Amino acid sequence: MKVKINSSSLEDAEENLLRLKNSRDVKCPNWNVSEICQHCAQSINYSMTGYPQLKPALIRATVGRAAIHKFLRQGYMKHDLTAPVPGGSKLDASRNSEESVDELLSTIEKFRSYSGQLLPHLLFGKLSKDEYDSYFAMHIADHLNELIF
Repeated sequence: MKVKINSSSLEDAEENLLRLKNSRDVKCPNWNVSEICQHCAQSINYSMTGYPQLKPALIRATVGRAAIHKFLRQGYMKHDLTAPVPGGSKLDASRNSEESVDELLSTIEKFRSYSGQLLPHLLFGKLSKDEYDSYFAMHIADHLNELIF
């Protein structure tokens, strides 16, 4: 059964991830659950440590800003669900999915308690903590929406 997942905050995303962790026989047309969680955790971590590769400043200031403002305004996003974070660590398809869900939940908590300077997103550029929170929630929801329970 295909389930529509909406998420406007990381709190919503956590609830969805806990439901996913307790689900069996989840099917994914692209990445498996573990890869999805690893990818989303990478993206959140990179907001605190720096993305390995940034798009050119002109792209971040124009196309990137327009895209993030559109996503934030409409409350959801659609993106390439198979695109890795450029320069990011390779995803491990053999990792245990429950461990990966737990890692993503831990990364969300780390982000929520983080008080340092957030670094520019690879495409959207500088984002506030609230903007990152909304973006990460939408990013996770977009990936979870490809799952079939």
